[in-house]
Amino acid sequence: MTDKLHIKWLYAPKETQDGTRILVDRLLPHGRDQRDLDIDLWCQQVAPSSGLKRQLAQGELDWKNFARYYRDELYQQPDKTDELIHALQTGPVTLLTAEREPEQSPLPVLKELLELWIKNGVPEKPFS
Repeated sequence: MTDKLHIKWLYAPKETQDGTRILVDRLLPHGRDQRDLDIDLWCQQVAPSSGLKRQLAQGELDWKNFARYYRDELYQQPDKTDELIHALQTGPVTLLTAEREPEQSPLPVLKELLELWIKNGVPEKPFS
């Protein structure tokens, strides 16, 4: 599955192996219009909630707890990932973020969860 699902900075050059390019940020980058971005889908509903991102930014949550709460958010509403799961079933997918360091963004948490769900199906309760 790891060869089908990638994470990348939104402004990194598009490559043929990217497949379907999906932006997973709650907001569009400042001053940008969705039509100006080289994306196929914008799945803002899959991004962490604003409150959760704020708690991380303000130091109220460490990364481990942020990741756990983000997984919990996704488990509580797994239908939010339907578009992502469908895209993965049809070919490669690249999850995009405007955060400069995608490996230090919520995308690795989402990638791990999607790979698990594709392999095993959506579990009934979150893991911690």
